Amino acid sequence: MRTQVAIIRAAGPAGLLLSHARRRWRGGGGAGLVVGLGGSASVAFAQDTARTINPSEVTNLRELNLELVGQVQNSAPGVSPATSIQYGYLSYLRGVPIVQGEPLSESTGLATFYTDTTTTQVVNDGPLRVIDRKGKLTIYYDSTPDGNFANPDSFRDGTSAFVADVQQQVIVDTATSAFTAENLNTITSTSAVEGPTGALQLGKTGDRFRTIISGHLNAPPGPPSAFMGGYAYSISGQTAS
Repeated sequence: MRTQVAIIRAAGPAGLLLSHARRRWRGGGGAGLVVGLGGSASVAFAQDTARTINPSEVTNLRELNLELVGQVQNSAPGVSPATSIQYGYLSYLRGVPIVQGEPLSESTGLATFYTDTTTTQVVNDGPLRVIDRKGKLTIYYDSTPDGNFANPDSFRDGTSAFVADVQQQVIVDTATSAFTAENLNTITSTSAVEGPTGALQLGKTGDRFRTIISGHLNAPPGPPSAFMGGYAYSISGQTAS
């Protein structure tokens, strides 16, 4: 069997990046997280070069652990169905270098995200507004980072590391403009990235993980519509049926 594996390699001071990421990787454990990929693998790099690697060089990180920083842009009032995009960069992604240069920011982050959702329900309860949405999340790896919050599309011009279906609930405190959100994510496709220990594949199709978000609505109402930050973690033992 021959397995095609897409690998994304970061440009720039790779030695520094890998050294930094390796410390985070070792500190997070990892026993029981690695799954070998059978067969030989033909590997394509972001620089349009290719190499063949030993299958033992490709490992699968089934337990995702990441942190994110971003912004939100909601559709204008009266638009039906209402939509919301959430975009930004990862401030931590277990096992993968995520910064090119210092300090870490939207313009130096190698890993970015873009979530595109549609509102399915809105319920008001006193000062609280409960919003349900469905959509897709994509995590990208960009060897030449150029994120710019003034241009949301700049956070989705890298190479896709994985795509997930998203079920989102947002609870807005209309009295303070603060909000929290929780996403249930189910991975629908995943590719490999070149991490500190070699080729890494993040998760597996069907794996689930949660994203916990805190944020604040912008006033006046944007753009952006809101500012946000949060983290995500795998739901142990849960795979979509």
